[in-house]
Formats: sequence, structure tokens, C-alpha cells
Amino acid sequence: MATVPHKGQLTTWKDERGFGFIKPDGGGKEIFLHISALPNASRRPKVGDTILYEKVTAPDGKVRAAKASIEGVTPAPRQITQRQITRPVPTTRPLPARRKPNQTSWLQSLAGIVGLVVLAASTVPSVYKSVWTRFDANPPVSPNPPSETTTPPTPIEAVIDPNCIIKGNISISTGKKLYHVPGMEDYEGTQIHLDEGERWFCTEADAIAAGWHRAPR
Repeated sequence: MATVPHKGQLTTWKDERGFGFIKPDGGGKEIFLHISALPNASRRPKVGDTILYEKVTAPDGKVRAAKASIEGVTPAPRQITQRQITRPVPTTRPLPARRKPNQTSWLQSLAGIVGLVVLAASTVPSVYKSVWTRFDANPPVSPNPPSETTTPPTPIEAVIDPNCIIKGNISISTGKKLYHVPGMEDYEGTQIHLDEGERWFCTEADAIAAGWHRAPR
């Protein structure tokens, strides 16, 4: 059965930061809306828009909007990203039928190979034989293939990922890089300015790896 979306009016929208709050039609606490919850919108939302959305609960227990759309606005056509392009499955060619070996031809080939080996052994100088023996005993070792590594999401990927809700803020007074997780005292009031080097993170491990430290409150 399809999920019935919730409905409400956008009462607050901070376009430069990409988020706002929805007042549900049925009343209750306002719902947090991030721009990443509107992936198919053909325009930016604005105050007064009617938003259709589903409610999800974040790991910190807070409720936010997901899979949202603006009522009355035609969705933008979906674009195929590089991650959605899949490689074609190679076809398997049938193996050719094995032919029954000809015993006479096989014996003639073996005799020819033995004759070539005897001729080479009688004509190649011993010094070349030694070099060839040492080379054959110590074949070159191919380097190990490089191991695959994973990288944390880029700042742009973190902005559009609804799971990236950790705020990486740079203190104006001290210049320290501090990150805030939902539920902290200063989380709601912290603003993220991408043009000043601040960013969103998906996990605390990503924030620490990028040089940020956990905020004291």
C-alpha cells in the first residue's frame, strides 16, 4: 500500500542555507525541511508554499520531512547520474568443439621440437645458457594491484544528502573548526556557510578526519 504523504504550509525558509520549517495542516510541532528532501523540484521553495512530505525520524529522535514536493509545481525531469549508469553484462561465447587429435601429426610435431632443442643446445654459448637459466629461475614479480579506498562525501554531496545532518562550523572569534550534532544546545542556531569553508558531515568520523572537533555544547 502506498504511503499517504503529509501536508503543510512552509512558514519559514532560509534559501541561502537551504532549509526551513513546515506547519502541518493538522497542527502540532513544525517539521524541519532540508532542500535535499526536494530532489525533483523545478524551483526553490518559498514561504507560503504547500508542501507534501513524508515524516522520518533522525537518529537523534527528531522528526524531519523526506521525499517532499511542492503542491502545484511540476517536478523537473529526472537526470541520469554517473552512479546510475551500469555496465552491460558481457555475453558468454560458446567454446568450440574439441577435435580428436591426429596421432601421426602429434608425433611429427614432437620430433620437430626435439630437433630444435638439440640444435639450440649445440649452438648457443654457455654464457648465454647461464644468463637464461638465472632469468628463468627468478621471473619478475608483478606489483600488487592497488587497493581500493573510500573517501568521505564532498561538501556538495553532503549538502544534498538528507543523512548528512552534522554541522561543521568555523568560529569567527577563534577560527577553530567545531562540529555540532543534532540535540546539542547550539545546533539549531548554528549556520553553515559553504562559501566560507563550512560544511555538512554525514558522520562524526568524517568530521574528525577533515580536521573538525566536537563542539563543547
